[in-house]
Formats: sequence, C-alpha cells, structure tokens
Amino acid sequence: MMNKNDFENALMSTIVEYISDQVILRYAQCCKKAVLLFTGALIGYGDAVESLKAMKEDGWSFTAVLSKAAAEVITEERIQNDIDPDAIYVEGAPVNGRKLVNDAQYVIIPALTVNTAAKLANCIYDNLVTNMVFYANTSGKPVIAAVDGCCPDNKVREKIGFHVTDRHKARMRKNLVELVDFGYHLTTAVSLPQKTDKVFCADFGAVFDDIYEDEAPEVKIKSTVPECRCPVSPDAPGARKSQINKKVIGRTDVVEHADSNIIVVSKDAIITGLARDEAIYRGITFIQE
Repeated sequence: MMNKNDFENALMSTIVEYISDQVILRYAQCCKKAVLLFTGALIGYGDAVESLKAMKEDGWSFTAVLSKAAAEVITEERIQNDIDPDAIYVEGAPVNGRKLVNDAQYVIIPALTVNTAAKLANCIYDNLVTNMVFYANTSGKPVIAAVDGCCPDNKVREKIGFHVTDRHKARMRKNLVELVDFGYHLTTAVSLPQKTDKVFCADFGAVFDDIYEDEAPEVKIKSTVPECRCPVSPDAPGARKSQINKKVIGRTDVVEHADSNIIVVSKDAIITGLARDEAIYRGITFIQE
C-alpha cells in the first residue's frame, strides 16, 4: 500500500509532467511560423495553395516573399487572394531577408523552379530568395521545398511539352540530390503539410531526410548522405515493442517503458529532447507511424 510520502511524490511527478507537456504544446504552437518563398513555378502551385490553406487551419502563420519572376508570373495579388499571408514582400522593394528568416521558424518553398534549384545546388546565391535560403540553411532553420516544378520526371511536364535530353534530365535529378545532401527537405506540393509536420515534430529542429516514396511516386531521389540506422530493427528477433498514445512524449514515459527496445508513437507526437536522451541511454528506438 502506498504511504503518504510516496503518494505525494507520485502526485507531484504527475503534476510536473502535465505542466511540462502543456508548456511544450504551447511552445510548439508558437513555433508554427514560416516564411514562404515563391520563385515563379506554376507546376504544383494549385496543390501548394491547398496544402498551405490546410496548414493555416492547423495553426500555421505565413509571411510571403516573391522573387521578381514570381511577381510577374504569379503576382502579389494572386498570392494575397489564394493564401492571405500575414505580409507579402516582393524582391526589388526594401526588404530585410535575414530578419524575415530570423523571425520565422521554417522556410518553405511551395513551388521550386528549375532555375532556383540549379542555383542552390551549385551554391549560387545571387538574388533575394537564394540568399534567404542559404542564410536559413547556414543558421539551422529547416528549408522545405516542393519540387513539382523542377522535377524532370513530373508527369505534368510531359503533358505540357517538356522534352529535353536524358542528359539534361539527369543533371536536373542530380541538382535535387545535391539539395537533399545540403540538408533541404524535398517533397511534393500535395505532401507539403505531412513533410512539414514531420520536420516540425523532430524536436523543432532540422533533420536530414529523404523524400517519402509514398508521398512522391514520381520523384525518386536518394540522398548520398549516409542514413542513421536504428539500433534495433522493428522486425529483428527479440524486438520488444510498446506503444505510447500521447501527444507529447516525455522522459518519464521512456522510463516507464524501459523494458522495451522499441517505442511506437503517433506520427504527430512531439518527443522532447530529454525523452530522446533517455531513449538513447537505454538503447530504445522511437518509431513514429
């Protein structure tokens, strides 16, 4: 039977854990700020708009920046009507790109062009957008880009008459591989919310990640960066799984499942840094599904 002292300690631990979870959830909500960089691509733009609208409903707030090409092709008025960001800036007008990146938590390119992809892959930062992307990458801000408009294997490109040599296509694919190796997160416009959520849930920090094949069946890109292997494979003999159905996973949750070497959590669960440290210490692998 639990004595008074044990009961008070258990109660206090529960209260502290609950308060910690609420603080983290509120902090996470405050982090849903992104600067959108439009480079002029129209392929995938419609899907990107729908994805961004869904993200706004999920609590995201956006500031939009248009390159000169985007201002001519898409136009500031269209961006305002389609997405209704908190603010819009156009290249050529006075704008502090670094401040916009610093004020946001993420940089999202809803429709990456062939030209911008080539510049970023070859370290050419000669305009506002490429400078902002480079600054975000070097300062640790995650950059998420939808590649519908610059992927040579996109079916829409073929339908509108995009016919280039195989060598040209190979070079375009190589550019995308370079972007993955630089740490950019690539996806499709349709899968933009899922990719952003995955990056967002990774302790609010940047992670090296490949494009989901089930997200982008037309975009087969594999990073040359060696991927991290899980200490224990889910299918390995002797794997001991347990599941935690919580929004925020804390250190005490890991301790309570110390007999497991695999902990399964939901794909949108937030795993705290202390929880990850405890899992590493105990040789436990997190799987988000």
